[in-house]
Amino acid sequence: MSRFEYYTPTDVGSAFRTEQDVSIFCDYMVEELEKSSNGKGNNYVPPIVHNARGKVFNIEYNFIIKCLSKFLEDDAILGDFSLTENSSAPVIKAGIFLVVGILEDYYGVVRANSSKVDLSKYKNSKSINVTKRFYNVVAMKNGDEIRRLNAVPFSESELKRVMTLERFLTLEAIAKNEKLEQVAFGLGQFLEYEKLNGLAVQSVEI
Repeated sequence: MSRFEYYTPTDVGSAFRTEQDVSIFCDYMVEELEKSSNGKGNNYVPPIVHNARGKVFNIEYNFIIKCLSKFLEDDAILGDFSLTENSSAPVIKAGIFLVVGILEDYYGVVRANSSKVDLSKYKNSKSINVTKRFYNVVAMKNGDEIRRLNAVPFSESELKRVMTLERFLTLEAIAKNEKLEQVAFGLGQFLEYEKLNGLAVQSVEI
C-alpha cells in the first residue's frame, strides 16, 4: 500500500483500495489478537469470538479501530471512529462508512445487515425505514467472566478465503474456545441479562 495520509474519516477508503489491503489488515488484527491474548487467565474473553450458528467471527468494534489506528499509524482515527457511551453522530456515521460501506457492501467480508426485509411484520405500515447497523451488542461468558462486545460479524468463510492459513488457524485457536458462551444478543437481551443477574457487564478488554 502506498503512503497513507489521514485527514477525515472518508480517507480510510484509500487504505482499502484492493481486497489484498483487506487481507493484510485482517491478518494484522489476528497478530494483535495473539499479542493481547498472551498471558491471560482461563476465564479470558477475547475481543474476537466465534459464533458457530451464524458462521461468523464477532469482532469488538473498538478493537478493529485500535488495530486500524496502529496499522495506519495515525492516532486521529481513534478519536474519529471509537465508540463511547455517548458517541456523536459523526462517529456513528464514520463507523457505518467503514463497516457497512467498505467491509460489508464493497468487499463482503462483514455480514451485519440483511438484504431481505420481512414485510409481514409491517402489514399496517405505509412506509418502512430500514436502518443500517454496524455492530450487534453481544454478551459473552467464560467461567465467572462476562464481557460485552459491540460485535462486528465477519463472515467465517470470507475470512478463511482472504487470510493467510497461518493467521486463520491462530484466529480459530483463540476465538473458538469451547468454554466461551454467548448469553445475550442485542441491546434488549443484554439489558435484561444485566437486570436479571444484578450485573453491570464491562466491555471486553482490547
